[in-house]
Amino acid sequence: MEASSFVVRLDATASADRAGGDIHPLGNPHVQTNPHNVAAVADVLAKRMAELDAQNASVYETRSTDFLLRWQAAIAKWELNAAPLRGKRAITHHKSWVYLERWLGIEEVGNLEAVPGIPPTATHLSKLTKEFADGGADVIVRAPYQDGKPANWLAERTGITAVVLPLSVGGTDGATDLFSLYDDIINRLLGAVR
Repeated sequence: MEASSFVVRLDATASADRAGGDIHPLGNPHVQTNPHNVAAVADVLAKRMAELDAQNASVYETRSTDFLLRWQAAIAKWELNAAPLRGKRAITHHKSWVYLERWLGIEEVGNLEAVPGIPPTATHLSKLTKEFADGGADVIVRAPYQDGKPANWLAERTGITAVVLPLSVGGTDGATDLFSLYDDIINRLLGAVR
């Protein structure tokens, strides 16, 4: 079961030319950054597990129902807490955050990578410095495994706050499970744009 095939994928392209960098013709695979996608996958996963392990089907159904009830309540809380992020503008290290941006109403205005998957170049960072010297962005976002030097370099020269967001559970000390993953993402973003 491929989880991302059960959600609407963003950024699908007809081009599979690797000269364009780390592209995904079938769409951006980072679907886990929108909790509505997690709910869709959880529902399908529970049904599939019940098929594979029919003897315990009722356990999967009960636990799925419990999870989805708690998950929907958490989504409502996250959306309420994240309301101040709507309309904020982000420069991202890599196009890992398109589902989060769509969900929270954040506008992606630039990327540190001129070519997806290729480390930021001095030329491109210099261009971003000029482009965002007088504003135009509220936050610079990167994942913990991405080199912090480009984000910090741009932040120092533009005054835009750089923030590290967990891309998955375990990505930061605060992201210990699915629920705390979104708590941590939202709290870090709110702290960066205040």
